[in-house]
Amino acid sequence: MNAGSSHVLTGRYPELGSEPIPIEPYISPQYFELEKKYLFKKVWIHVGRVEEIPSAGDYFVKQLDACDASVLVVRNRDGAIHAFHNVCSHRMNKMVYTERGSTKKFFCKFHGWAYDLDGRLVGVPDEKCFTGLKREEHGLSPVNLDIWQGFIFVNLDRTPRQSLSDFLRPMYGELEGYPFEKMTSCYSWSAVVNCNWKLALDAFQETYHVSYVHGRSIASALLKSDAGGLRPLDGLCGEYHRRLSIAGNPKSVYGNPNALTSASNGETPGSANRPIGEAALRFGRGGTRFDISQEDLPKAINWTRHPNWAFDINVLFPDFYLSTRPNYYQAYNFRPLAHDKFWFDARVYYPEMTTAGGRFYQEYMKVSLRDVLLEDLSTLEHNQAACATRAKTHMVLQDFEIMVRHQFAVIERMINEGQAKESRH
Repeated sequence: MNAGSSHVLTGRYPELGSEPIPIEPYISPQYFELEKKYLFKKVWIHVGRVEEIPSAGDYFVKQLDACDASVLVVRNRDGAIHAFHNVCSHRMNKMVYTERGSTKKFFCKFHGWAYDLDGRLVGVPDEKCFTGLKREEHGLSPVNLDIWQGFIFVNLDRTPRQSLSDFLRPMYGELEGYPFEKMTSCYSWSAVVNCNWKLALDAFQETYHVSYVHGRSIASALLKSDAGGLRPLDGLCGEYHRRLSIAGNPKSVYGNPNALTSASNGETPGSANRPIGEAALRFGRGGTRFDISQEDLPKAINWTRHPNWAFDINVLFPDFYLSTRPNYYQAYNFRPLAHDKFWFDARVYYPEMTTAGGRFYQEYMKVSLRDVLLEDLSTLEHNQAACATRAKTHMVLQDFEIMVRHQFAVIERMINEGQAKESRH
């Protein structure tokens, strides 16, 4: 893509239009109910990674408010991972109160009904007092679960319209083979933010804001276009998902995707106002448990093959943000709680470090990313409050904000299709 052009992406995807888009979907409780019904309760939702439950009996619980569900994910004795509604079959008590743990059986805290790791009902106190109770008919209610590249997804629809593979592979098939499983050091932050989930995600899928929101942190780490703006190298819009590829300043720490990899050329960043960052990059070389270069990565990584590529942003519809680099990846969920509130779950995964210098680099990157996230979050509640005034009815988008437009178009399409299907029955 010619990053110097002004309307490259809009011209590539004319079906998305170029007109302003309405703000009502960002502030309307009624619209959020439509999203819940026709979107979140119908598509595959990311809930975690397989490494979170490595052993038999390990489990975690995800509260999915947009699906009106609490989901229990557990590894059974055979090593398989299953998901169930977190609801007892007796009198509908929530089965598991804790966020995660390990157990041999699940016991309801209300009346003591017991279930094994496969969701089968295996214990009923005073069972003889029930009339015609058949244990095999009263196990935990299963939830569709599938795994892609170690990421666990669930689908609350009883008969999903497509498999997880069919949902993801058209856009992300060539991302398969990325070493997600080797990035075993995880740092995380979470927060409840008074902002619509889409408005928040929009702020993470464009680079137009970087010079202003991140002017004192990472703006200098990304590559500017000839016009002086921070434009992406390329953008791809699919049936559901979208991707952006971003160029960086290889002499910076944040913008150097080869830091700590075999592709590192041994140069020290030239930014005089980042002495700690320079030291982190210098001392961290050779400090990872495994070494990988861009040449070993799947085709989808840096698909433009730009020499100054920094990272790719992958938005897995509806609410999962996955940013991939050779030396680490970011996994963020924008989990809706209400029309004007979401739960932000940010996780960053690195390879394990084997030296003190490697740990120094990792700690530097951890606090740097924390500060970047705080900058991103700093505008969101103000943005939501301003939208709620309805002083403006539409937002104006430029070419390189097309991912915002794409998200709006996909959600509108799914709601319209769902309503049309419903009207035919």
